[in-house]
Amino acid sequence: MQSVNKIIYKIGYLFLGSLLISITAFSQENSPFSRFGLGDLTNTQHILNKGMGGVSIAYSDPQIINFSNPASFANARIVTYDFGVTIDSRVLRSKSPVSKFNSTNFSPSYIGISAPISSKHQFGMALGFKPVTRISYNVIRSERLPGIDSVQSLFEGSGGMNEIFFGVGKKWKGFSVGVTTGYHFGKKENTTKRALVNDSIVYYKANYSTTTFFRGAYVTGGLQYEILLNDTAAMRREKKAANNFYHLRLGATAALGHTLKAEQTNFKETFDYDYAGGIYTLDSIDKGSTIKGDIKIPTTYSFGFIIQKTTVDPSGIYDKWAFGADFITAKWSDYRYFNQQDATVNSWQFKMGGQWTPNAKNTKNYFSRVTYRAGFNVGKDYINADGKELKTYGVSLGLGLPVRATRFSYQYSTVHTSIEFGKRGSAANIITENYFKLSVGLCLSDVWFIKRKYD
Repeated sequence: MQSVNKIIYKIGYLFLGSLLISITAFSQENSPFSRFGLGDLTNTQHILNKGMGGVSIAYSDPQIINFSNPASFANARIVTYDFGVTIDSRVLRSKSPVSKFNSTNFSPSYIGISAPISSKHQFGMALGFKPVTRISYNVIRSERLPGIDSVQSLFEGSGGMNEIFFGVGKKWKGFSVGVTTGYHFGKKENTTKRALVNDSIVYYKANYSTTTFFRGAYVTGGLQYEILLNDTAAMRREKKAANNFYHLRLGATAALGHTLKAEQTNFKETFDYDYAGGIYTLDSIDKGSTIKGDIKIPTTYSFGFIIQKTTVDPSGIYDKWAFGADFITAKWSDYRYFNQQDATVNSWQFKMGGQWTPNAKNTKNYFSRVTYRAGFNVGKDYINADGKELKTYGVSLGLGLPVRATRFSYQYSTVHTSIEFGKRGSAANIITENYFKLSVGLCLSDVWFIKRKYD
């Protein structure tokens, strides 16, 4: 049995490692859409839910951390550690001018731990870290102006928003309620380098840079309600060794709108390139004036349902299949950045998917214990870069790979994987984006923190 201190130290090292990975990974991606708002929203769901098309609001499993709904924390039965990473490959296509660009990004999806506060009273908690948005783009634009041969502009951006969270959930019979609070923090850095080209006049190159640091607290509330669809009285009369239970679970969440406190530093200079390609300053027009302001984040609402079949016998409880759908909407037209509007619009997303386990009790056939998942989603992105809105489409597949047979161990470790194919934008947009995401996560559960009865 590991001591509490050793476990805490391990969690701390993994947490710091995830932060280092997140800092170094973002620079590999190139997404022009991330110039707007607070960048591209990352999918912060558990990898299990990603494999089901993103269905998560009504989902509950005591062996994973459902980051989407804090009401599910009430079902924590043993200490669970969750860690996930994602490889994100994108293909950007532009209609004017006709061009194509490929990029690949590696980043952490989440790191978290959940534990029961009181199993008897169905009271649990979870805490962790996850990236929420990413900003990473590098775009070159050439144009002609009267009297000047051409103007070349280089737009660059980096940063993003991260989240540290803590949540609790409590269950009364079939009704669960939960709340998550935490801290959002990050930065947004935008740079524009511009060069004027003329045959007879030499113009200095200009560099405009804006760096914004922001932080603030947030609160998310969640509900789940579970309804048993079986006739339990008839099941007791039959006295079977194993019984199948069918559940309908409803879920809802509200991530309340909040305000981030921000500090913005502006820098303006003229510059040139040396023989090695480095930049040297010719004259500083603005050496770094700083202003303070607010960033207003809108409320996000979500609703969903799950229909689930489980089998109960003397050896345990086994999931057979589950199917559900979610709807998510946010009023991003209320987003404000230093009291200014941005190219953002109200967003929505519909998700549908499910999972199936052939026979979780079959210890002789490993693939019978594997959980197979699939799903899809459609919606509208919150970024409106060209004024024509961005439609989104996606399909996903996933696997839950058990590390060992649960019947012979108190350890319930599972490797979750998902692959996602999708598109952002349509024929109406100047730039469209196709993506492929491969996510892998380790869910490690064990009976920790239990006082020894025998030495």
